[in-house]
Amino acid sequence: MTSSPDGETRGRRPVAVPVAALVMAAGLGITAAFGGLGEHPEEPPKQLGPGSNLDQGEFMTTFVESRTALQTDRYGGATKHFLEVVLKVTNKGDETTVVGAPTQGKTPGFSFAKSLLKMTPEIKSESGPTVTVPDEGVPSRQLQPGMTSTVVLRYQLAPGQRPPKKVQFDVGTFELSEGFALAPDWNLVRDGDGTDAPPKVVAQVTLPVKQGGAL
Repeated sequence: MTSSPDGETRGRRPVAVPVAALVMAAGLGITAAFGGLGEHPEEPPKQLGPGSNLDQGEFMTTFVESRTALQTDRYGGATKHFLEVVLKVTNKGDETTVVGAPTQGKTPGFSFAKSLLKMTPEIKSESGPTVTVPDEGVPSRQLQPGMTSTVVLRYQLAPGQRPPKKVQFDVGTFELSEGFALAPDWNLVRDGDGTDAPPKVVAQVTLPVKQGGAL
């Protein structure tokens, strides 16, 4: 407190804080909350459904449908029940590639199908699903450059096992990067910088399971 010449006591004047400084401080707080300057919050995986298209770098994929199927035994054996997932896959590269097989647990898949990182619920089997390209009448396992092919994943259900009402796939994508021979090659995008980082999930595709017919 200070005294005026006439003896009266006056209070101190409050210190003025520029509005710009307050705005800057608030902005820095928000920036820090999202990981610092120059960084952006990571986008969550796309949520897709039947008929959706996904650009996977090396491939353009349409997730057509999921359905049940059954196969009777002509000799009177037990009928086999399957869950099928149907895709349309365009090979955007300039070389023929095999369709491959999806990831099973911690074992990495290969070629196109390794981008199907996980299916929920998991349908367990010793050999995993069969993956074929039935377009030519005789099932194939090749994806020709510049062509769109039908790809069918077939999971055999155990005796008495009921098919799920829907399935969901975690899906990855490919990028051109340095390969084993130091030449650019298509590889799965990783969720991190280390060589042991898991593949990045860029989309989650949910497909209702339709009632299918006999094979």
